[in-house]
Amino acid sequence: MARRATSTKRTPRRASKDAAANPPAEKRLLPQPAGTTTEAPLEQLLTFLIGDDEYGISILRVREIAEYRTLTPVPMTAAWMRGVMNLRGTVVPVVDLAARLGMEPTTVSRRTCLIIVEMDADGERVVIAVMVDAVSRVVDVSQADIQEPPPFGLGIDFVPGLVRVDERLIVLLDLAAILSSTDIMDAATLLPTLRDQAAGGTDAHQ
Repeated sequence: MARRATSTKRTPRRASKDAAANPPAEKRLLPQPAGTTTEAPLEQLLTFLIGDDEYGISILRVREIAEYRTLTPVPMTAAWMRGVMNLRGTVVPVVDLAARLGMEPTTVSRRTCLIIVEMDADGERVVIAVMVDAVSRVVDVSQADIQEPPPFGLGIDFVPGLVRVDERLIVLLDLAAILSSTDIMDAATLLPTLRDQAAGGTDAHQ
């Protein structure tokens, strides 16, 4: 009888070891085949205001958000090029996004912000500041929720889609299409001659 009791006590310990080596199937982390995810992929957007309208860009392009500061004008540049700024020792061109889109130039206010983005120009990484009326929020959207823009017949290729969030329509913008490689490189070529002036001027905020 004593031997049977001892044998009975050992059995749960062996079962416990087996359970540790082979956990229940529902608790195992198994790789899922491609295309079998249960949720639609999400994309994070940084939204901002131009006038009363809300626009969004992929947050993957955004490096940081900076307060507006005094800029150094650049002669003989497009009207949408507001100037350059010194960002911790780096001279960065500042683009007025409203003016670039053919709207009225941005009027500077206490809410005016500079969205620092990274762009690819002819294989080079270029940092640009995009001037907007205000930064709004970061939202998660599903690719399934993004609607194609209506056919305006104007050949607009910088609006990849529209999405409605909290009953507000957000217009998605493709910065690479808005700021062509030529535009970016033209701005970048001006920077070396202005580096000393910008670094020593009133715009040399850190």
